[in-house]
Amino acid sequence: MIKVVIALLVIVIVARLILKGYRAEPVLFIAGLALMVCTWFTGWGTVLPKGVSGTGISFLDPFEVMRNLFSTRAADLGLMIMTLMGFAHYMDHIGANEAVVRVVTRPLRTLRSPYVLLFFSYLFASLLQLAIPSATGLAVLLMGTMFPIMLGLGLSAASAAGVIATSLGVAYTPTAIDAIRGSEAVNMDVVEYVVYHQGPAALATVLIVGISHFFWQKHCDRKAGTLPHEIGTTTVIKAGSTPAYYALLPMLPILMAVGSSEIFVTGINLNIITIVLISMAICMLIEWVRKCDLKAVCDGFTHFLKGMGTAFTGVVGLLVAAGVFAHGIKSIGAIDQLILMAEHVGLPPFAMGIVFALVTLAAAVIMGSGNAPFLAFVELIPQIAASMGVNAISMILPMQQASHMGRAMSPVSGVVIAVSSGANITPFEVVKRTALPLIVGFVFHSAIIGIFY
Repeated sequence: MIKVVIALLVIVIVARLILKGYRAEPVLFIAGLALMVCTWFTGWGTVLPKGVSGTGISFLDPFEVMRNLFSTRAADLGLMIMTLMGFAHYMDHIGANEAVVRVVTRPLRTLRSPYVLLFFSYLFASLLQLAIPSATGLAVLLMGTMFPIMLGLGLSAASAAGVIATSLGVAYTPTAIDAIRGSEAVNMDVVEYVVYHQGPAALATVLIVGISHFFWQKHCDRKAGTLPHEIGTTTVIKAGSTPAYYALLPMLPILMAVGSSEIFVTGINLNIITIVLISMAICMLIEWVRKCDLKAVCDGFTHFLKGMGTAFTGVVGLLVAAGVFAHGIKSIGAIDQLILMAEHVGLPPFAMGIVFALVTLAAAVIMGSGNAPFLAFVELIPQIAASMGVNAISMILPMQQASHMGRAMSPVSGVVIAVSSGANITPFEVVKRTALPLIVGFVFHSAIIGIFY
């Protein structure tokens, strides 16, 4: 029991420090190292993972664990994330993301029923994650394009903001960091993971969240006295200079990943990193043909590299730090003891998965980040699932969606702050509009996982 208490105490301290504004990476590094030092000092377990040689000075072995995680994750999973984020930055630079939103939102301008528009706006916004997997980036684009259309049809700013803030509240894109990490945790190809496991439950949940938005936003507008009485004329959005066909470019990695997977063909083995590099080459060639300025196209490659650098500082570092933290929890023996306690009280595997999902949800709300809590806890699931004799995917999926939902319900998250700023309302007003639909979605998604997975 003492091991679990120590682990919980460290988790509480970590959450409190991050909530106070401390940077997550060093806090997680320090916490993980402290737990490993505790393991070494008490002799409760082994600090080094299998296959990693010691330094010869046992109390320095925790730093060898850190080095090993840096070398393995930054070189493989980290590079994958860096190239994807670099590609996303390049899409912003050439205006392809703006073209996606402009093309996809065009059909919405034909709708004349405000709350029907709201429902379909959510579906469209959710669909855009396939091209723009950044919650904040997607929300900012939608605030400049879809938001005026929704206001023009008489919807309140709060209703429109609530829909846009939840555009990535339910995730099913294979280019997202959580999908990549989740698939790696279960040793599965990311496309297979999304298509056969994450996607079906997520798409059903999207419909439920959309329906919940329809009724909840109408209820909130009625209480606030902001029900649309007259349908206005939609604001005409100035068309960008980027051609409409550029809307296909952000989809290239997904199209190539799905098209070259074993779902459709055999004998082709394209790594995600290779796919992104091929996509970059195609996009740069198209830019060259359109602009006839090779120097400008070459200069634009800087945005790809800057995106990779941003990913390393913002995501890959967090990924490694979360690994160190999770290894510290495992090394101290807290997970083994937690499993024994669950078996002793008769807690079924599904209930254990829901507990982890609720913890992830709460952490995401507190931290304002979807990646940090999921990456910290997903490390632990394969071991727990194996010990309980269940499929790890059934425990990972609720956590994965909980991290996205929690971020959209957090008043300190980047996406909520960006949306509230654009709508000129408080973050708490946005959270009021996002919370109930996402809670309904969380319950529905958990039920699907419990029944079918």
